[in-house]
Amino acid sequence: MKKLSGIFNIVIFLFLLIGCQERNEPTRDAPLDNFFANTELNYGEYVVIFEDVVARAHAMGLEDKSLEKWVIRALGDEKLSNKRDLTQDEALKIAKENLAENQAWIIVANEKYDVKVSEEELDQWISEGPDQSEIPQQKAFADALELSLVELNHEFDRELYKQTLLWEKLIPVLEKKYETEDQEALLDKFMKQVDKEASSI
Repeated sequence: MKKLSGIFNIVIFLFLLIGCQERNEPTRDAPLDNFFANTELNYGEYVVIFEDVVARAHAMGLEDKSLEKWVIRALGDEKLSNKRDLTQDEALKIAKENLAENQAWIIVANEKYDVKVSEEELDQWISEGPDQSEIPQQKAFADALELSLVELNHEFDRELYKQTLLWEKLIPVLEKKYETEDQEALLDKFMKQVDKEASSI
């Protein structure tokens, strides 16, 4: 399934939990849970990696701080998954694609399916879910950004959690519309719409 979205896979990097959920029930796992399942680095080693990633992103001097967050995610995802440093051009390209996809995701959910998430609802969801876990790798990332875990969850990664919560709310709507509970099929249909929207952003 098409890069199942930088976003889904990014949510791997704190990120992106959203991923193709292989089970039918919604998940509130913290974003790092699945991504780091097969790694053996400790907190200190992650801090070194994340500090380097954040420093490289800051050195690019981007005025758009929203885009900078996606650059950090792109650099971090590649560093952790492939042990490789993206070039600035590669990181910017991936970041712009993923930012557009995140925006398109929200637009399609809101406008095509009338599924929305209020700021209050999102804060409560984060407080009851991600805020309840303190994963060493996630703490290392927060420390590299000089943020508390609450700031990381409620501010830096807010749009990722919004996307995750939207997906949870979309599932029953999509199941009814497409008359299937096959989440991979539902996600595939939804992502085709997202990709089309993202191409116009």
